[in-house]
Amino acid sequence: MKLTQNYFFGNILMQLLFLFSLADSYALGAEFYKWVGKDGVVHFSDRIPEDADTTSENLQKKVIKDSVLPTEQKPAGSPVSLQSDNPIKTTIDSTFSIKGDHGLGTGFFISSNGYAITCKHVLDGNDNLKAIMNDGNEYPIGVISVNDRYDLALIMVIIYKKTSYIAVRDPLTMTPGDRIFAVGNSLGLQATITDGIFTGVRQDTSTKDNVVQFSAPINPGNSGGPLIDDKGKVIGVVSWKIVSQHGVPVSGVGFAVPSNYISKEYAYYLN
Repeated sequence: MKLTQNYFFGNILMQLLFLFSLADSYALGAEFYKWVGKDGVVHFSDRIPEDADTTSENLQKKVIKDSVLPTEQKPAGSPVSLQSDNPIKTTIDSTFSIKGDHGLGTGFFISSNGYAITCKHVLDGNDNLKAIMNDGNEYPIGVISVNDRYDLALIMVIIYKKTSYIAVRDPLTMTPGDRIFAVGNSLGLQATITDGIFTGVRQDTSTKDNVVQFSAPINPGNSGGPLIDDKGKVIGVVSWKIVSQHGVPVSGVGFAVPSNYISKEYAYYLN
């Protein structure tokens, strides 16, 4: 099956989903406009279309900021565990936003020593890269290796302390219908979690390489983030999605770089 992706601009809401590569120039936090169209339908968008009724009674501006994650209080001197008993919480702790001069994306740790994975296209054209943790702290990023074929990049976050990390699972051991989660900087909202279903491992006929297909919603900023199973193991790196085909809008068809390509290229750096 040939993987086809086209842009669809006919529906205002779909303007939020218009990029082939999901790393986009979104600020931390999201700003949207809400209005009621002439057809009586409520619309949300990050921009105001020319035909919208922009009267003050109709047009509303909404700003959604990052959530504040509670910090567990521990008695002084208590040991700190890097891995949580909750696999989703561990994934959140192991995931960070990537900010550069020209866009945002997501990365995640694969070891406790600061080594991390993202998509190559998240780094393309982006200088002065920083990792933004869920506590708001920022750390510089060093690029160690990029892989054009698989759209993968190995990076190092200069954080000077042990970090949580995500273990890797081969997606070929998954069963269609298994539940999965995508975690990432969706629309500039850090550590956004969406869930869906694992569809299967398909082949891109143009490259003969495999891709993981899944149904969890993803948006600009999700690129480079982990796709995990219900045990918190990464089965893929969120890369792209189909938004329309032959002018017909498509939803729930996302693709990730299989995690066994991480093992193939960067096994030495895995915990």
